[in-house]
Amino acid sequence: MATPEACGSGRSGEGSDPAVTYYRLEEVAKRNTAEETWMVIHGRVYDVTRFLSEHPGGEEVLLEQAGADATESFEDVGHSPDAREMLKQYYIGDVHPNDLKPKDGDKDPSKNNSCQSSWAYWIVPIVGAILVGLLYRHFWADSRSS
Repeated sequence: MATPEACGSGRSGEGSDPAVTYYRLEEVAKRNTAEETWMVIHGRVYDVTRFLSEHPGGEEVLLEQAGADATESFEDVGHSPDAREMLKQYYIGDVHPNDLKPKDGDKDPSKNNSCQSSWAYWIVPIVGAILVGLLYRHFWADSRSS
């Protein structure tokens, strides 16, 4: 069971969702056996105990990651959209906001500016179209004068 400090009531984390149960990483780390297997993937906590015997890669693969952040291993394997959808049935809560640490090179989510990144998607095609237009005019003018 989640400790009061780690779950629903009495949290003081900014932006905490009252409908979500939060777990501390120390608590997840205790759930690392075949009797109780929890893991973290993308900041979410999953109780995969029921899935151990069904996992296509074998239960050993899950037990190696039990009680820890398995995000990197999960992504390295390249799970299908169906596997990602299956995760939802094992979701039990999120990692407590105080335990989330940005990795080197990760952007701060509070500074996410989607407008800036969307401009990058437009600038390259526009510049490319202008260059193609100029090249076309240049070669078209050369072929007319010859």
